[in-house]
Amino acid sequence: MKKLLSILILLSISTSTFAQDSHDELIRKSRRARTTSTILVATGPVIAAGGIGILIYGLADKVGYIDYYDVNGSYVRNTKNHNNEIIIGSAVTLVGIAAALYSIHFSKKASDLKREARKAKLKATTDRISIPGLQNGFANNRARQCKLSLIVPLGR
Repeated sequence: MKKLLSILILLSISTSTFAQDSHDELIRKSRRARTTSTILVATGPVIAAGGIGILIYGLADKVGYIDYYDVNGSYVRNTKNHNNEIIIGSAVTLVGIAAALYSIHFSKKASDLKREARKAKLKATTDRISIPGLQNGFANNRARQCKLSLIVPLGR
């Protein structure tokens, strides 16, 4: 019986160190994925708005809204071809929308990693506790105690 108990304690301590490392690493990966998701969801619409601005400039000039009067007061019709602005504006808009939509993947990944880290784990700690009757008194008799905790999440 003593042999079985000592093997179980040794096994639980060794698995707790591995479980704690994987827990910390899962939390770290979750934070990185959440940060990437936040960056993509913030910059995607900004990039898309810039692309829409370039697209509107190219289309407005193609329609003829950007005609002007020169220094002498004569009317100048802009005959420049703005196909490049239309193509670049469309491409930049699509990249911005794709970045904003791709942030969903990182957000889901962060949630999955955090849920994985919250699963049951065994944690080993040492605490200093006072034991009544040790060294003939209650004051200043702190002893070190090894504590094994099994954490099982309830609910979500």
